[in-house]
Amino acid sequence: MPTNGDMGASETALFAQALSALKRRGSSVLVVGEGRDCTQLDACRRLLGDATAGPRHRILVSTDGGIDIDRRLPTNEPRSGSITLIDREVKTRSAAAIQSTDSVGSISTKLVEGNGLDPLGEAISEAIGAVEAQGPLASAELRVCIDSLSPLLEEHDERDVFEFLDALGGEIRRANAMGHVHFPVEYGVDPIETLAPAFDAVIQLRVEDGESEQRWHLQDEDITTDWLAL
Repeated sequence: MPTNGDMGASETALFAQALSALKRRGSSVLVVGEGRDCTQLDACRRLLGDATAGPRHRILVSTDGGIDIDRRLPTNEPRSGSITLIDREVKTRSAAAIQSTDSVGSISTKLVEGNGLDPLGEAISEAIGAVEAQGPLASAELRVCIDSLSPLLEEHDERDVFEFLDALGGEIRRANAMGHVHFPVEYGVDPIETLAPAFDAVIQLRVEDGESEQRWHLQDEDITTDWLAL
């Protein structure tokens, strides 16, 4: 496996080919690493893509505390496509509000009642199906973000979370979409080893000399890249 500093031209080419294949056939990646909050946001913006080349559909899943959509999307891009926000129950919300689906401008919102993994998975699957129903999708036209994995691991057994992520990854790949899951912990901690097989890749983040960097670990290809600028 290539490691930091020893990627030659052939390994770089293999990595580029592998990334192209992930985009073409659909993929699910785990984004890990502690540091500045903006580092995770920078990675999120890149993985959600931009809509300058065509419509982009995004499904943003909040597991705890909501998602600031404006900080995750380019400010000047055309708002073509769609944005769906899936938010787990906040205790102060009424049952009626939790069970409703509203449209706020161009953003469709879905509040999911309870902390169970099954209702959350069903809501994401339904959102993917709703986007597909709008017409044929190009590869990677649909992007899915889950932020963050931490509350799910606090509430559920690791094996149950793995099965949830494995099933979700299959649904994302079936739609030729690209999905990513944020887990703001250091690479190498125990849960990552358990959960990594549910993903096509793990993206490791760090801050070095004040600059945000990323390192890719591709599962099937057994490739680990050098540290790259984020």
